[in-house]
Amino acid sequence: MKLEKNKAVKGHQSNKTSPSSSRGEKCLAKFTSSNGTVYGSLTLDIRKAGDYSQPLPVAVRISHDGKKTFLRLGEKYTMEEWIQLCDYEKTGRRSQKAERDELKALMDKVKDMTNQIIDEGVFSIKKLQDRFQGKQDDGTSIYRIWDEYIQKKKDDGKAGTARVGRDIRNRFIKDNGENVKFADIDHSFIQKWAAKMRKAELSTTYTGIVLRSFRTIVNIAISKGFIKGTTKEMFKDSGYNKKASRKHEFLDVPTMRQLYEFWEKDEVKDKNGNKLFIPRDKHALFRDLGLFLFMYLGDGQNLADTLRLEYDGWYFATHGKQLRFFRHKTKERNEDASEVIFPVTPEIKKILDKYANEPKLGQRVFPIMSQFLTPEKEIWVIQRYNKYIRKHMSKVAEHLGMEQRPSPTWARHSFATNLNNSGRVPYKYISDSMGHSSSSDITSNYIGTYPLEKMLQYNAYLLKEPKQEDKKADLLKLLKGMSPEERAALMEEASK
Repeated sequence: MKLEKNKAVKGHQSNKTSPSSSRGEKCLAKFTSSNGTVYGSLTLDIRKAGDYSQPLPVAVRISHDGKKTFLRLGEKYTMEEWIQLCDYEKTGRRSQKAERDELKALMDKVKDMTNQIIDEGVFSIKKLQDRFQGKQDDGTSIYRIWDEYIQKKKDDGKAGTARVGRDIRNRFIKDNGENVKFADIDHSFIQKWAAKMRKAELSTTYTGIVLRSFRTIVNIAISKGFIKGTTKEMFKDSGYNKKASRKHEFLDVPTMRQLYEFWEKDEVKDKNGNKLFIPRDKHALFRDLGLFLFMYLGDGQNLADTLRLEYDGWYFATHGKQLRFFRHKTKERNEDASEVIFPVTPEIKKILDKYANEPKLGQRVFPIMSQFLTPEKEIWVIQRYNKYIRKHMSKVAEHLGMEQRPSPTWARHSFATNLNNSGRVPYKYISDSMGHSSSSDITSNYIGTYPLEKMLQYNAYLLKEPKQEDKKADLLKLLKGMSPEERAALMEEASK
């Protein structure tokens, strides 16, 4: 908090100000606890003061049962500046009002903390000091709650969530330090942190992820009684629920077709016909392009699901015509909504023939990530291959003269966008194919929603655009399904 202090103080000539001035003159504000046993006043801590012309710490002086303590607020004033500030408050003048209001708001946090401990039935000066310093009797702090949350996610096998939690905790410390107290965390604190991240030019999406993660930790602290209030009010207008639009991050059907044909050709040469890569580098480039295309054609998978994909019972029950997985990102929340079944199209079959393991029940499809890795090691492999694919897709795009530089996430966005833009694929099919289905009835657990022929028909639009004759056929089918009266009304409307 940067306070604008008026350094030009009139009426005080001496470099020393005697502490004999009345307490009322040096007290900016006061409070009495909810049970009337604790008294607080906003003042200067003069206990170790010598020269009163030097800045002195602002503190809340707490008195209880004949004992007292000073809880310093991190601001300093000379005695002259402080007395003037108190005079302004006493007379109701507007001078430095914002400055005074901020100081009183800090005192109000101490008041709320005092009343909270009283409500718990365990008030003492020592407990208030510990709580003010961000500690509980057992050393609890917002940092400890965060650490316990991260450890629980690790114990539950949710290494990705734990890793995100750790990274965001590090961001919190970088921006706010290691001494944030429970009493500090309110709407103003959240707003200031969000402003810091915007100033650091962090993306809207990342800022939203950070704040949503922190909101989870604050909710835990609220449930334990360490913080009062609700996150609904604390995070209001902070942007925690905002995401930057990523609608532009897709490749259209002609571009995807170009990429597939380039992969199928399996050669990359310069204008003079010279090979651009040694065999090992060429293999890695086409392998990662193949993974990108597999993710796109396989119902817009993310990389984690691709590398964890297995030959399960469904694959063998359909004689290798379909593959199935549960979206790793969502299955812990709603397993029914996470199931994705996609057809092994001719293009996918070619990619599998070139890079996949031999089909064996329970074996992973691609020989990239072992099934025996720890969750933490899996995250490391996924992140490494994410970088590889980005690097190799950038080289492919440059060679083909593409403006875009797609990352693995573009495969998912492109799948949804291109099927939707085809005008031939029902929205429900797109949603179900991406694991967004909310169906939870028992019957749907035993039957496939779409027959293989329909899946192949719809997914064919991932690499081809609807032809004009297709549109005529659709129109003819529509007209045949109308009654004579409906067709007559349609023709009359068309003639207007």
